[in-house]
Amino acid sequence: MLREAADILWRGLRLRCPCCGYGRLFRSAFHMHVRCSACGERFEREPGQWFGAVYINLGLTLGAVVLGVFLTRALTSLTTSQQAIIWTPFAALAPFLFHRLSQGLWVSIIFLGEGLYIAWPHR
Repeated sequence: MLREAADILWRGLRLRCPCCGYGRLFRSAFHMHVRCSACGERFEREPGQWFGAVYINLGLTLGAVVLGVFLTRALTSLTTSQQAIIWTPFAALAPFLFHRLSQGLWVSIIFLGEGLYIAWPHR
């Protein structure tokens, strides 16, 4: 059970269908497919489900900025103002960079929590 859950989350990280692992989640940089091309699994289950992806994106952005500030402080002699010049633009752009990853993870979490709309494939 734990191994299968880890596999489903790994599929989300790779931006693949959480059900079969073959279909791609995104058709372009910011547009998701409605259904998996391989198994037909529907990715958006209900309107407004993407709030969780927003929180994942926020956590990834915050984690990256905090880690970056701590590493910059530990490994360089930059002042706080110089670090702010570096990390403020990164904090503004990071949500766009993490958009696909956060949606892929959220689709996997939704898939784990709510089950399927199609029959589970036999492996």
